[in-house]
Amino acid sequence: MRTWDQIINTALLGTDKRTLAVNELPAELAELAALIQNSTTDKEEQFLEIAALAFNYRQCGVLPLQKEGVTVSQAAIEEKPYCSPLAIQTLRDILESESNSLLQFWLQLCEAKSRIVTPELVPTLLTIGTQQKKLQNLVVACCGKRGDWLSKFNPEWNFSTATTQEELWQTGSAEQRKAVLEQLRKDDAALARTWLQQTWAQEDAGTKVEWLMIMAINIGSADIEFLESLAKEKSKKVKDVALWLLKQIPDSPIVQQYRHVLQKTITIGKKGLQIKLPAGLDENLFKNTGLDKLSNNKDFTDEEFIIYQLVQAVPPSFWETRLDSEPDVIIRSMQKDPTGKKLMPALVQAVVAFKDQRWATALMQNSQVFYIDIIPLLPVKEQEFYSIKFMDQFSENIIEHAIKWEDTWSIDLTRAIFIKTAKSVYQYNRSFYSRYIHCIPVDIVTELEKCAPGEDYLKNTWNNTSQYITTLINLKKQTIQSFN
Repeated sequence: MRTWDQIINTALLGTDKRTLAVNELPAELAELAALIQNSTTDKEEQFLEIAALAFNYRQCGVLPLQKEGVTVSQAAIEEKPYCSPLAIQTLRDILESESNSLLQFWLQLCEAKSRIVTPELVPTLLTIGTQQKKLQNLVVACCGKRGDWLSKFNPEWNFSTATTQEELWQTGSAEQRKAVLEQLRKDDAALARTWLQQTWAQEDAGTKVEWLMIMAINIGSADIEFLESLAKEKSKKVKDVALWLLKQIPDSPIVQQYRHVLQKTITIGKKGLQIKLPAGLDENLFKNTGLDKLSNNKDFTDEEFIIYQLVQAVPPSFWETRLDSEPDVIIRSMQKDPTGKKLMPALVQAVVAFKDQRWATALMQNSQVFYIDIIPLLPVKEQEFYSIKFMDQFSENIIEHAIKWEDTWSIDLTRAIFIKTAKSVYQYNRSFYSRYIHCIPVDIVTELEKCAPGEDYLKNTWNNTSQYITTLINLKKQTIQSFN
């Protein structure tokens, strides 16, 4: 089209040096172009209007590129019902809020109710899935058959093509495979181990380390044979993680070896509890199990340091059998003994490593020191009680633990957390509340004013933050109502 070349030349030279004449345009455009040029707008605006008119004229009748043998099938008929109009509107509001936590919350409820989004939102969710990999499985579930169909036209949306756990494990992205293995270790640890063994030879060392870290979920005696076989691995990191896992299994040979040595180390005599290493320890204990022979702490002798390592590597139940006593009595006795007191942190690490809930509770009730690491082992009510009780001294650690919860916080714990976060507006800004809105109970709205800091210069900031939190909570409440 010669006219289009003239338009480009005019754009390059500028309207001061050249203008489009009506007679240079096709007859079909001349009448409309004349009306534009007779208008009161300036010549630059007139040129742009004529160029737009010519562009649309130029595009008329253009045929798409033809390719033989290409067929497009229709999307399969949806099996699940669409979400309610309220749920869809809530989703739109959440997308506008840009809160990934709220979006995940909405998607979880949508999946739980076996609903799917309406077609116009499918591309939006698939695009979000390419950026937020942890949401991919939820996006797939909520986009239905149309999502599966549409993913075939965009390689970035390929994550939606696999629907079962096994398919995701075999062909999914790294993030999807990780999510599958984590969930399967919770639901069926044996099957997760079987799948891992089947693909083990194909994985690189870095991936193997990641998979082994996930194996810590529900680690147990059935995993011993597989973990011991990894002693032949070339990667030192892989062997180190495998050894670390074996040390968390009470029945593993390495833990039994440590237990045997500690059995001889702890004796009960006329003077009470006696702790002394037996003579002639097997050198393999140090060479093959990662036990350090020399102390790296000035407060411990070499012998005390070896004993310290043994205590943290043996299940706490050992002490009950060896001393024929209950956890609370043992803890109180150890705190009175100079050597026992030095070994208390090692005992705490053993409680954490072997996830012993009875000992965790006993430590909280009888220890003279607060150990933040054992809070996750306590029942929920006790976790909240001690979190609130020690919030002033260990607020950052307690909040860091609380944000890992899957359950909603209680009103009392939320209030305690907000009172602290309201005073640290830079560390705990709006994004903090947005990220963890899934933990925040909707009833906290009436308590927000009570969380305001006493300092005048912080009150205004908290008022603004409170309004933002209220907006998030209303969206959360609306989400819950949408799926009831």
